[in-house]
Formats: sequence, structure tokens, C-alpha cells
Amino acid sequence: MPGADAPILVLDGPPGAGKTSLLARMLPALGDGCLWFTEPNARLATGLRAPVHPSPAGHSLWFLRHELDKARAMTALSGDPATELLISDRNHLGALAYCWATQAADSLPYRTAADFYTRRIAPCLPAHVLTVILLVSPGQSLDRRGNVAERPRWQQWFDEGLLERLHTFYTGVAPTLCPSPPLIIDTDGVSPDAVLAQVAALLGDAGLPGVAQSLLASTAPAARPELAPHFADTYEALGGLEALGHPITKPMNHRGGNVQLCQLGALHRAPSGRTTLWDLLADDSLRAA
Repeated sequence: MPGADAPILVLDGPPGAGKTSLLARMLPALGDGCLWFTEPNARLATGLRAPVHPSPAGHSLWFLRHELDKARAMTALSGDPATELLISDRNHLGALAYCWATQAADSLPYRTAADFYTRRIAPCLPAHVLTVILLVSPGQSLDRRGNVAERPRWQQWFDEGLLERLHTFYTGVAPTLCPSPPLIIDTDGVSPDAVLAQVAALLGDAGLPGVAQSLLASTAPAARPELAPHFADTYEALGGLEALGHPITKPMNHRGGNVQLCQLGALHRAPSGRTTLWDLLADDSLRAA
């Protein structure tokens, strides 16, 4: 697409739908032609960018403000001539889904969250956003994730009632909250290759046949990768497994640096050897890349 802004692909859906696995397969295949936003992680936000209150309502508001900042940055980032595709792991749908589905007494009311989206986020979204919603039934979601939360703070995502309400939101409400009609893929009983093929077809139709071919030629990781030794100190300093989850890609060279993606964030090593959190909203050198 010479002279055009790169399409923005957003992956969203309930826990266990396959977003993380899909992202882990896509990014190594796309290499330097891709930039990406990792899943929003309030635990890694510091200073003025941290949540204003440690309640579910405070965290939901943080997520929405984060998505507003991201929407404003997307236009400039997708205009980078070296970028063929900009990918986002979740967007405003995730925060709205939680507000709609949770029954926590101190949660942000869904009407308030939806109003924030309509008044502030939606007007800032670029027109070339492609949304893919991956669906999974509550039972499959639990089975794929081993039925037990690995950390106490993740326990709510194993509540079958919450999963059922999230599924209802993503099937009935979420499509009305996307800039354009989303591609919805029910991943129950569908192979990762079949899911990838549908996403590749979407990108091919969006004018990225080379990107589509690169994805179709990719292979799924054989096993969960180990954390690279040069990221170990930074990983632990940022909170380790509790904050970042497990690694989901091997370290990969990207635009002169080195990156390793985890479940809840990514680590970046600059050519100077400095290792930091990958954050397109905070790191000027990455935004300029």
C-alpha cells in the first residue's frame, strides 16, 4: 500500500480464545515490518501513568485512558513508512467487556465506560482499524487454561459465570463498538492454523498479500520458550511472573534491537545493551523507529 497508512489489526476476545497464541505466531513471522502494542498492564504503569485508585473502577478507568492514549498514537505509528502492519493486543473492547460482565460492587458502571468510549476514544480512532474477535465457550476457555489460576489475582478469570457474561458481550455487544464490522472467529474446535488462515485472508483483502503469505508460511512454536538470560534481571525487577506472565516467543531481532514477548508485556534490548519494557506509548525511540 504505497503512500498509505498501515492497517491496524486489533485482537480481542475472552480469556482462552487464543489471542496470545496467535500473536506469538504472528510477530516473529512479520519481523521488522510490524509494530505492536502489548496487552495493557496497569501493574507496569508508574508515576502519572499509574491507576489513580487500586479498585476495579480505578483500573477500568486506567484501561480506558490507556486506550485513549493509544488511539491518539496509532495514526502517527501507522504512518511510519517502515511499518506494514500495526497490531494491538486488545483495545477498548477489553475494558468495556469487563465493566459489562463483572459483578464487583466497586466496578465502573458500564454506562460510564461506554460513554467514555463514545465521547473520547471513538473520535480518535483511525479509520483503518481492523478488529478480530476470537470467541471461545466458557468450558473450552477453562480447559485450555488448565482450569486453575496460576496466581491468586488471576482467579476471577476462571469464574464460569464471568466467562459466560463475557461471551455474551463479545457476541452481542462488542460488534457495535468497533470502528468497522469485526471479523468474529469461534475458536471452539478450530485449529490454530485455521484461525491464522482467516486472519491472513482479512489482511490480504486489506491490501497486504505479502503479510498474508508470511503468516501462512509460519509455524506454531513447539513448546513454551524460556526467558532469555539477558532479559532476566529486568523481568524480575518489573515483577516477574506475577506482572509479565510467561514468555510466549523466543527472543527476536527487531529493527536493530532484540525483543521477547511475554503474556502480559514485552521486553526490549536496545543496541546499547539497555533493557527496558517495550512500550510504544512511553518510549520515544520506539515510536521513532
